[in-house]
Amino acid sequence: MKRIVSLLLFLAVFPSLLAAQDKKIYVKSFDPDILELRAKTDPVYDKNQKPSSMVSIFLPTKDSLVFKGNILQTMVGGPGEWILYIPAATEWIEVAATGCEPLHFDFPEDKPLLSAYGYTLNLGILLTNPLRTLIMPTFSYNQSQYSYGLMLGICKRNGFYVRAKSDFHFGLDPTLSCDGEGKVGGVQSWFPGESQKSRWAVTGGYLRKLSDAFYAYVGGGYGSRILAWKMYADGDYEWARVTDNSFTGYEAELGLVYRPGIIAFSAGVQTNQFKYYEANVGIGVMF
Repeated sequence: MKRIVSLLLFLAVFPSLLAAQDKKIYVKSFDPDILELRAKTDPVYDKNQKPSSMVSIFLPTKDSLVFKGNILQTMVGGPGEWILYIPAATEWIEVAATGCEPLHFDFPEDKPLLSAYGYTLNLGILLTNPLRTLIMPTFSYNQSQYSYGLMLGICKRNGFYVRAKSDFHFGLDPTLSCDGEGKVGGVQSWFPGESQKSRWAVTGGYLRKLSDAFYAYVGGGYGSRILAWKMYADGDYEWARVTDNSFTGYEAELGLVYRPGIIAFSAGVQTNQFKYYEANVGIGVMF
């Protein structure tokens, strides 16, 4: 029960870690501005007393930017506009903003910075890791034991998932038990050869983006696998739990999700207490 409560608390708090989207700054255009005359009429001089170049930078979605490089002076021209005075022939600048990967921009060789000339640099914001939602029916297999489940997840670069599965054989809870050889208290019992199985598990954990197409997941939870044999006892047939092949306790799992497009596939392995193992596969959507 404590493990289930801990998992529920984790799932309640974790979405807050995904509040901010991953972003980066990119260049939409860079061109000389023949109508910009301030570089000539109101110049800023470099250390050689040569008029610098003037670069007007536009990024309407940001209130503040940080610049690095050989910059002589920075001015705010208006909402979403910054004016940089840069020595002619400067090769690069770096632009940074809160919540974004910084931009390292190399001035094009065919558009070099010239003394007393104006330029316009238009920037944009791109989501590098958009929030994606995973909805995936799954199938689990171990020898002749099958179960079916549903895996749900959300992820940018980091995310989480939950999975619930069952073979829908509910209510199997034998009062008698035997070992894997069919012995009860060391005495061999008689079995007609009938058996029943039950499997369920609830798991959840960490979902990580490895690339645009591949994601990895690892998690844990709680579950049960019961194998019961029908045996003759006290003049009647009853079901007995096979203790060597029945397990109830913590679950652990790991695997991969492959997303070539909106359709996604998964493959992984799951264990109950590292005593019972099964393969997990799935096909669903990730959008």
